[in-house]
Amino acid sequence: MGANGFDSSKLERVLYLYMAIKATPGKSPGELRQELGVGTSAYGRYCALLKRLGMDFHFDRKARRHVIVKDAFLTAPDLTLDERLAIILAVGRLSGLQESFLASRARKAATKLLAVNETSVAAACSALLSGPEMPAHIGGRGPVVDTLFRAVTERRRIEVSYGKPHAAPEEFEVDPYQLYVLDGALYLDGYHWGRRAVRCFKACRIRRATLTGITFTNNRDYAYHERRLSSFRVFATNREPETVRIWFSPFAAPYIREEYHNPSQQITDSPDGSLVYEVRATEPREVLWWAMRWGADFEVLEPEWLREEAMEKVRGMV
Repeated sequence: MGANGFDSSKLERVLYLYMAIKATPGKSPGELRQELGVGTSAYGRYCALLKRLGMDFHFDRKARRHVIVKDAFLTAPDLTLDERLAIILAVGRLSGLQESFLASRARKAATKLLAVNETSVAAACSALLSGPEMPAHIGGRGPVVDTLFRAVTERRRIEVSYGKPHAAPEEFEVDPYQLYVLDGALYLDGYHWGRRAVRCFKACRIRRATLTGITFTNNRDYAYHERRLSSFRVFATNREPETVRIWFSPFAAPYIREEYHNPSQQITDSPDGSLVYEVRATEPREVLWWAMRWGADFEVLEPEWLREEAMEKVRGMV
């Protein structure tokens, strides 16, 4: 960004300042400087940059709040047809997987971004961006997800009531880091203050989420992409990854070759058409749950404890 460059920490502060002014206009410049951890001169530079990006605002001392005169808007005049279609297809699929709150926002944003004169593209927008949304009991309750989205963008600690299946609801505080979609459900990564560790939470299990007055800046070395490197599908933990090897029959093998779940996965083909699927995962049971859909066409080779668990489940099915 310019000749002098622009590192990620500065970009994060500019984004935080933008969201804070919009979401909490009653915060004074002094409060925002404290949250950003910068001095008066640096704060002035960030405000000037926001204004250069198209956001016109000022702090009304009499009303004791920020006033936004003009918001910043994104324009993409050089967006090619294939890029537009790719966004339409991606957002169209997202709306089928994501819960209603984020899906509706994504469709609204894509519709604005992709407003074009081409009849074919407009028809694709209309068809693909108006798909069905997930019901709240799967994707997450609207008010809850709204609070989660705001908490992540404003970096606000939340109090949640969390209910897992077959267990009593738990009450605890979370520093929310990241919202994301996996396997058709919305998840939140955040720091669980009760367990003093980063945990993954399923949005539909959050019965209540309340914003607190506490903001946070310490992410405790959290990095979404690194955390998911050893995750097979959904579950990500800090445990050491374990090697899982599963045999698939010649019938199932072609379908297994078409799937991708983890960068560490390896496939070894056999002359008879079968294959051995190998992956390193922090939660090996998740690999078993995935493989069991193939019934008699799979066999756990290792680790031994997972093989025993698979046989126990099969005996229970019998």
